Amino acid sequence: MDKEIRRVVENIKAAPEAVTIVIGNQKGGVGKTTNTYLIAYTLAKMGLKTLVADLDPQANATKTLVLTRSRESENVESIDKTLMLGVQEKDLSQLPVKILENLYLLPSYIDFQDFTKYLYRHANTDFEETHFLKPLFDPLKPDYDIILLDVPPFSIEVTNNAVMFSDYAIISLQTHDDSLSGAEEFVKTLQRLNDKYDVGLEVIGVLPMLHDARSGVDQTIIATAKEEFGEDNVFSTIVPQMARIKRFPINGITDKDRYDRRVLDLYQKVTDEMLTRLGMLREVIK
Repeated sequence: MDKEIRRVVENIKAAPEAVTIVIGNQKGGVGKTTNTYLIAYTLAKMGLKTLVADLDPQANATKTLVLTRSRESENVESIDKTLMLGVQEKDLSQLPVKILENLYLLPSYIDFQDFTKYLYRHANTDFEETHFLKPLFDPLKPDYDIILLDVPPFSIEVTNNAVMFSDYAIISLQTHDDSLSGAEEFVKTLQRLNDKYDVGLEVIGVLPMLHDARSGVDQTIIATAKEEFGEDNVFSTIVPQMARIKRFPINGITDKDRYDRRVLDLYQKVTDEMLTRLGMLREVIK
């Protein structure tokens, strides 16, 4: 581990509460969930106690991580409570499930699609609507080093709530036009909430994922993103198309052969860059 990255890791471990990062884009199918669970897996392997909070009713992060746990354990363990039930009971403390050493999951399920309906029935002001989940998530922070939030693309209510208890954001950008416009909308959402509530959230960067490596569109979109968000704000590490990534939602995350290791080595680079950027931001904030 690089000396500077080791220093960032130790500083995160020494902090009284988890660093909380929302990974977002207003469009679907842009790699948010993949980035969330592979960065989380890598952080856990680096010794950081990491929680993935799956805030998407499609529950793709939940499915992949549960499969990962099943591959690593001979025991069959059921998940008794999911996010929506925890919201209704106003207590998320018993929800996190251990996946691997240092890697935990706060699971979602299809019933979380009713969160918006539940929110509007129980919140009376704009402030209550945007801060509904914060008092439920804040008690989890002392138990972890890092919390990564996977948010759904089309629920502004969930995104608003996630931003309220996040410290940082990563923008997942797949290289096609819809993803770029979704990234722009996500940034506007962050700016609006920062301005309205003085959240203090900082963007770690834009993480590009190639849509079609054979197309010149990829480089055009990345160049446009650098113009739009600033070249320094776009990750230098780019996630290429990798067939093995598509197998993880079917089999769980594995580390069995060179194809697995190619993916995991790549996400080590992604995570190292994320930690380097995070360390720089934390120094500026100090």
